Amino acid sequence: MSNTNPRVSIAVFLGSLSLVSAFLLFQIQPVISKFILPWFGGSPGVWTTCMVFFQVLLFGGYAYAHFLARLAPRWQAVIHTLLIVGAFVLLPISPAETWKPTGNEDPAGKILMILLGTVGLPYFILSSTSPLAQVWFTRAIPGGSPWRLYALSNVGSLVALISYPFFFEPRMDVMAQTKLWSLGFVVFGLLSLLLAWHSNKKNVADQSNEEDPTAKITDLLVTEVLPWWRRGLWIFLPALASVMLLATTNHVCQDVAVVPFMWVIPLSLYLLTFIICFEHERWYRRWLWAALTLLAIFITAGGNDLLGDATKKMFGHRVDLIPNYRYEVTWCFSAMFLACMVCHGELGRLKPAPARLTEFYLCMSAGGAIGGMLVSLVAPRVFVTFMEWPLGLILCMIVALVVCASSAAQIRRRVLSLSLRAVLLVVVGSALVWMAKTNMEIPDRLERVRNFYGTVNVREGYDSRINSDFRILTHGGTQHGMQNMADAFKADPITYYGRKTGIGKALDSLHDLPDVKVGVVGLGTGTVACYAQKGQSYRFYEINPEVVRLARKYFTYIDDAEQRGASVHMIVGDARLTLEHEPDQQFDVILLDAFSGDAIPMHLLTSEAFQIYRRHMKPNGIIAVHVTNSYLQLFPVVEKQAEALGWSAPRISTTKDGDHYSTDYSMVTQNQTFLQNNPTQIDPEDQVIDVPLWTDRYHNLFQIMKK
Repeated sequence: MSNTNPRVSIAVFLGSLSLVSAFLLFQIQPVISKFILPWFGGSPGVWTTCMVFFQVLLFGGYAYAHFLARLAPRWQAVIHTLLIVGAFVLLPISPAETWKPTGNEDPAGKILMILLGTVGLPYFILSSTSPLAQVWFTRAIPGGSPWRLYALSNVGSLVALISYPFFFEPRMDVMAQTKLWSLGFVVFGLLSLLLAWHSNKKNVADQSNEEDPTAKITDLLVTEVLPWWRRGLWIFLPALASVMLLATTNHVCQDVAVVPFMWVIPLSLYLLTFIICFEHERWYRRWLWAALTLLAIFITAGGNDLLGDATKKMFGHRVDLIPNYRYEVTWCFSAMFLACMVCHGELGRLKPAPARLTEFYLCMSAGGAIGGMLVSLVAPRVFVTFMEWPLGLILCMIVALVVCASSAAQIRRRVLSLSLRAVLLVVVGSALVWMAKTNMEIPDRLERVRNFYGTVNVREGYDSRINSDFRILTHGGTQHGMQNMADAFKADPITYYGRKTGIGKALDSLHDLPDVKVGVVGLGTGTVACYAQKGQSYRFYEINPEVVRLARKYFTYIDDAEQRGASVHMIVGDARLTLEHEPDQQFDVILLDAFSGDAIPMHLLTSEAFQIYRRHMKPNGIIAVHVTNSYLQLFPVVEKQAEALGWSAPRISTTKDGDHYSTDYSMVTQNQTFLQNNPTQIDPEDQVIDVPLWTDRYHNLFQIMKK
């Protein structure tokens, strides 16, 4: 018992350290990103830049753990202590106002400097903890398996990921979150110091018994020879899993269902595969997981259509496994989960002896960082669509095929083994050829581009009802404008901007007034310019320069307005940042038209943002907020902002009628004439939601998700 209790105690302490460090590691990412988001206009680039920073720093932390483990335990304790004390000095992690950008510097560079100066050292230490804890475990408990500590750390990551949007975010603002996180880091740091020096004392005791664990580890590192391909797989398999994680998230959010927070599900499943595969070898049955992966990928990549055609011919009715987008999302996530199970399961089978675990984690983290950079940085510059999604599916299917064939090769009956491998090669090989042909084809478009802000394309069609060609601008999976090209119809404001809509009524009320000034946040095709008359000024704010170019090139709304004598200005950049630094514009109407897709720019709906809008408005001006959204109930948020301003916010809704879509507008104004002519429209099916006032430091999309 005297020998058992210390082993159990140190295992509990090291397990707690792994759990706490992983929890803090995954909590800091949304906390700090949300903190600085309004400073940089809520651009998606904030999230992308933060993600790249954390991936690279994670690799740096694993590299530090790898080289620290080669030092004598006393030096390990001294160096780690100095870093932890240095991190304590930087607390709390909330960036001071002096870090706030002025608007002239490079946003990406400024973001990296803020992250490095506030959370860089704490995150670096946290990222090194999991491999270091396992090194200390092997030293404290010779012969014990350290891999369960890695599974435990992923449990901590999973809990942090799920708890943030459901528990921490709804209950406290980001300033309180940073203080609470800093307190948690102090607890983690003290526990780390305790265990680091305990490991050193254990080494001294072992040396007094003429046992030198460091020497044993060094001997193993020297004598054990690893083939190059094994290290290559340590990098390739996690890189492929990382590609599948990010590519699936992009695909689902952009092309299937623009549902907020869809990234939470794939990341949770991704972490779950680590927990399953590294907790114990018994959970990973190669042939079973690989076979399920082959089936799920095939169905997800379009095999459902083949299945439907076959069942209709054979039985007279069509079997459809993907009847709607919910099923499609389920199949996409299933394919990603199973593919990651195979990648991480095979990675688990290639685990080295504990003496090489820091090298193993170093390679694994490098693979994850490479996969993330391929999707986040390389793909947008190489592909015009989200081509990384089908490419990832094909590569994962090849890996699953190899695993199945390897399992079949272990069957003792040679004839059966060869037959199974031949069938696999023919069937799966044919499926791969079909998948490549089907999924790698890019549908014809007038033009298709992809950049930092996503994919944008313009397609052309023909409407026989009115005998006119039409063009549609699509960003990701969301339509952002349409124009009928026949002369008789091309000046009509259609889709979300008809004359019966909120913005239509607001602009028509200004039709005969001179010197009207209108601001529009979000260009699309420029349909709102249909209302522009001679002598009036329209000012469009658009963050994506490609949208500006395509609106000019393929649609005539802007040119037609200028020909009528209106003044049209295009401002490329984030609207809130631009308006914050511009002199008062004295707008009669501002249209906020940036909330129909998934990447809701929350910084445009906060109290600080509405204070900026009010500064730019004439006394009787109207802030028209386009809140048409399939998944979010934005009315309560806008109404709360109007209440804070002392203004009213009537709702104006329309139903679909031909080329005029169903719309919802919230009209924030104190213009009594407009309010009398446009009383609020209450839909009995609307949810009654009471939300707190959104600010830059507190906003929560989960509160307004439609049931």
